[in-house]
Amino acid sequence: SFATRSWIRLAALLVLAAACLRVHAQPTNFPPDSKRWTNSLGMVFVPVPGAKVFFSIWETRVKDFTAFAATHPKLDGTNWNHALYHDVTPVTPGPDYPVVNVSWNDAKAFCAWLTETERKAGKIPTGAAYRLPTDAEWSWAVGIGDRETNGTPKDKNAKIEGVFPWGTQYPPPAGAGNFADLTAREYFTNWPCIEGYRDGYATAAPVGSFKPNEFGLYDLAGNAAEWVEDSYDGVSKRRELRGGAWVNTGPKSLWSSDRMAVTPERFSGHTGFRCVLAPGL
Repeated sequence: SFATRSWIRLAALLVLAAACLRVHAQPTNFPPDSKRWTNSLGMVFVPVPGAKVFFSIWETRVKDFTAFAATHPKLDGTNWNHALYHDVTPVTPGPDYPVVNVSWNDAKAFCAWLTETERKAGKIPTGAAYRLPTDAEWSWAVGIGDRETNGTPKDKNAKIEGVFPWGTQYPPPAGAGNFADLTAREYFTNWPCIEGYRDGYATAAPVGSFKPNEFGLYDLAGNAAEWVEDSYDGVSKRRELRGGAWVNTGPKSLWSSDRMAVTPERFSGHTGFRCVLAPGL
């Protein structure tokens, strides 16, 4: 009948309209191109060969975490916005420093918040998500993903000896990163440090202060130790940190293959994190 045909046409138009709305709701610049993509917080992401995710080129900054913490007052970590070493020395005195005093739980909560926020704003599609990198993804980012065997992070811990994000030279070449250096010894007095190396920072440094690796990623060694997703041994609740921090002298703690097992609620003035973006497409 005429009425039936009219309802069919109307239903078809409604389906078409809904489809158009879905298409227009998707970000026009997503997925990220082959070089780099910037999110709503100004975090820059780049692809890493071997990993099917895009890595933030920086460790998550104080100013990135500030937007999240404003709506999440109950965090494991304290004083993340004015971290102090031994309650005296500022560790991250500005918005472009890596956020520290952040637990694995806090880092996970930040990623979930950022995912929900950008999906609602149409910045990323429904299937995309921010998260912590897996242990394997972090290895690809630091350049050893094709050299590690299968197994848990504990199985792979420190198995590739003498290889650093900058190469095999030790002490590190000038500009390699932010570690426990001569600057820290002069400031804190009698500190253990890397002899002959000076990075100019007694504690943390603003992100991007040193040379990036071949993929454009900064601070994969030093500055803040970085949480990753995996259980350390595949059984316990312990998670892992990679990359060392401004307190480390190395050499082993700065090896690309070194891992540290930590409980997920722990936080410290040298522990932060880096996000990845999984396109989900």
